[in-house]
Amino acid sequence: MDVASLLSFEQQLREAQDLLLASDGLRGLEPVAASDIPTVDFTAPFFAWVERLAKHLLEKQQDRSPRSVLTTNIPEDLRQEWQEMAPGQLLWMPLHSPSGNDHSTTVLMLFRRDPWEENDRQLATHLAGSIGHALFALRRCRWSYRLLKILRQRRLLFAVLALLFGLMWLPVRITALAPVEVIARDPQVITAAIDGAVREVMVMPNQWIEKGELLVQLEDTELSASYEVAERTLLMAKAELKTVQQSGFVDVTQKSKLSELEAAVRLRQAEVDQARLRLKKTRIIAPAQGIAILGDPNEWKGKPVRVGERIMLLADQDSVELKIMLPVKDSIALQPDALVKVYFDNDPLNAGQGHVVQAGYDPQPTPDEQLAYRLVARLDETSKTSPRIGLRGTAKVYGERVRLFFYLFRRPITALRQQLGW
Repeated sequence: MDVASLLSFEQQLREAQDLLLASDGLRGLEPVAASDIPTVDFTAPFFAWVERLAKHLLEKQQDRSPRSVLTTNIPEDLRQEWQEMAPGQLLWMPLHSPSGNDHSTTVLMLFRRDPWEENDRQLATHLAGSIGHALFALRRCRWSYRLLKILRQRRLLFAVLALLFGLMWLPVRITALAPVEVIARDPQVITAAIDGAVREVMVMPNQWIEKGELLVQLEDTELSASYEVAERTLLMAKAELKTVQQSGFVDVTQKSKLSELEAAVRLRQAEVDQARLRLKKTRIIAPAQGIAILGDPNEWKGKPVRVGERIMLLADQDSVELKIMLPVKDSIALQPDALVKVYFDNDPLNAGQGHVVQAGYDPQPTPDEQLAYRLVARLDETSKTSPRIGLRGTAKVYGERVRLFFYLFRRPITALRQQLGW
């Protein structure tokens, strides 16, 4: 290697941002780079042999001084593999840091066929010093190295441990995060009044509804026909009754049929009233004003419904509450009127504050196939947020005060108790 090549190599070392570093101790000694080989394959026989040879030399040469290694000083198994794996002349060059306090082990192993001359050793020693200085400089630049050096001071380490131990006993409020949804408070349920099929839903989701507005139209073809038949039957009964009444003045025997025909007219009238009422129930009218809460209206077309089956909700947009689904794995002990902070998706920087008014004891399955407890909370009157129905977000539920240690390690402790059966 000429002087120009040597200077170029040292310049590359000074400009390097990172170098491959070996781990501490004998167990961490392993090949990290080889000339003319882009990637180190630890399963290759050559690298496995190099690793065993390096560990053997490091154990035998604790002074870590540069030297030439002869095959005669190597165990038989390593010597036999050496003949197949590498040239017979090895120059062992440990890479030291300038401070002498570097406890890591990094070694440069140079193989060639010709014996190493004194000039070669001096040049290799110079290169090893340059590489060692680069490793030392890069290692000192790392914040982790500086932190480790500080923590090696026993007094400071004990002080940090004592401070952490003291912090573990600080009382904090235990909290849990859960998805939240704004729902209507005491909404009016719009149900089917008769058995039938939905022809069309006349309103859209979140539409403002006035009292008396048509909400749903059920199929009325059959009921309209029944109503027309009932009306015609009633007209026939009335006509027959009128005929008998007029002929009674001439034929006294016809008067005996009057009571029977009058009863028939009353029966037909009841049938007409019943048919009219059933036909009227096919039109579902809004009992009050409010916001329509329902899914896709097109999904209701042609769908059969039973008496009392819910089709939609009618709610007051200013009267809302919060539905919180607290996962079972995050469940905490809740006090009555527990504090809740809500962060809605449309305004995550401003939190609304409320309190729990209802908590379910039995977990319910959620759409994502998890079990969760259903909590109902209401926003405080002082809360600045006025969410709309259907808005979602994240709720932070506050429980009782616990130690910081339990707050940080609550889940591992719970898992350990489940495994050990405490």
